[in-house]
Amino acid sequence: MVLAGVGLAVVWLTVGSSSDTAVAARVSSTTVPPSSTSTTTTIVVEHQVLPAGVTEVATARPGRAQVQVRSTAPPGWDSTLTPVVVPDPAVPLPPRSALDLERTPLPSVEVPIAGRTALGEGWLFTNPGLYRPPQPLTFGVVARQGDWVQVQVPVRPNGTTGWVSASEVELSSTSRRVEVSIGERRLRVIDAAADPAAAPVVVFEAPIAVGRPATPTPTGRFHVTDLVPSVDPAGPYGPLALALDGYSEVMDRFGSASVAGSPDDVAPVLALHGTNRPSSVGQALSNGCPRLYDDDIVALAALVAAGTPVDIWP
Repeated sequence: MVLAGVGLAVVWLTVGSSSDTAVAARVSSTTVPPSSTSTTTTIVVEHQVLPAGVTEVATARPGRAQVQVRSTAPPGWDSTLTPVVVPDPAVPLPPRSALDLERTPLPSVEVPIAGRTALGEGWLFTNPGLYRPPQPLTFGVVARQGDWVQVQVPVRPNGTTGWVSASEVELSSTSRRVEVSIGERRLRVIDAAADPAAAPVVVFEAPIAVGRPATPTPTGRFHVTDLVPSVDPAGPYGPLALALDGYSEVMDRFGSASVAGSPDDVAPVLALHGTNRPSSVGQALSNGCPRLYDDDIVALAALVAAGTPVDIWP
């Protein structure tokens, strides 16, 4: 991952100059009163277009025992402005299946989750999280503006976003993403940085099992949050799992296969993982999580880090 800068670039423009047309789409509604009767100055907020295929990651700063995320935009957040971080339009996002919109939010007062607490104004997350080994809290970045970062939050409904103070996180970027095709029952790792002048490269590909009809695999964009070695490599998760910031959209608990003391002990956290049923790979037989052969999940874990986007397509 490559460290990325935080903040807004501010440029001063004299109204009536030849540059007005070029920056009109980036001018905020804030106008500074004129210092004379002949000129007016306006703040122009520059946006940053990320390189093709690159996404940003927000990681909790060391020493932060907890990180609070707002569920509503902070004061001063201007939704009419172009975001500081602009996604690459050449990389479309998969549609959200959204079967969870009528289900109980997770976490909630009724269903608390270890390390993830619902507050009236958002959520409080333990840092590091409760998976073992302990790993820094990580979010996928949606947008940045001033002192705030909009992130995708590991709560249900899937795809929920919130706002975290930029002072609480460090920003980095990744050129890799995981693409999961439910229809093809295949997983691919795509790297956009192998050759910036060429098309993105598929650096890994493997067959997967997907959710059975009664417990379908959710679609949409998710992010890797933790790499979780299994206590029992011969168990249902295989040697390890890559936990995601999403949940089953039709189940409220996975049951005995969960890892005691971790968030999925009481909640159906979505993950990419191995399996002790290799014959299920290529089939629609899981509770919703994409399953890989054990050798493939080990290879996948070596290629992607926390914060990597996981796009699950129908």
